[in-house]
Amino acid sequence: MVSLRPGGVYTKAQLQKELESLATCGMFEKVDMEGKTNPDGTIGITISFTESTWQSADKFRCINVGLMQQSKPIEMDPDMTDKEKLEYYRSQEKDYRRRIEKARPCLLPTQVHREILQMLREQGKVSARLLQKIRDRVQKWYHDEGYACAQVVNFGNLNTKEVVCEVVEGDITQLVIQYQDKLGNVVEGNTQLPVVKRELPKQ
Repeated sequence: MVSLRPGGVYTKAQLQKELESLATCGMFEKVDMEGKTNPDGTIGITISFTESTWQSADKFRCINVGLMQQSKPIEMDPDMTDKEKLEYYRSQEKDYRRRIEKARPCLLPTQVHREILQMLREQGKVSARLLQKIRDRVQKWYHDEGYACAQVVNFGNLNTKEVVCEVVEGDITQLVIQYQDKLGNVVEGNTQLPVVKRELPKQ
């Protein structure tokens, strides 16, 4: 997550960008950067942060959001009244619930699902570190099963008793059939396309 390395040379803009990316990633409640000039003229940078935590969860759901349109959050007007803010948050929650209902379930097997539930029970509160462990476990299963493009893109419902893991599984949306000779050159094939398509898996 952090691209800064000990002994590296960075501009003020690069340091500011790093600080902003850490502050806006959602994993930290507070991020501070402090610089101190060393006797040799270099500057020592200390980055301190407070990890985000949410209430404990006892349910886990994995959904496939691959072919779904990505929701664009509506900007919240800073001049909103408390009532308008409440309506805004309720609307956001309602939209997210609808999104979850429309999503397809992911392919994650029951065994991995149980492992993640065990992680949630052992940890207590949901933390950014726990979400990273869950992400790594889910992605490892997909990659081990040959889904090289599968990726965890988001976690939702973090302030409820259910953690929702949003996965893009890598759906095939287009198929192009080519015939190649032994050297890999594209050639005109002898097998008719309906015969080739018949042999493809249906799903």
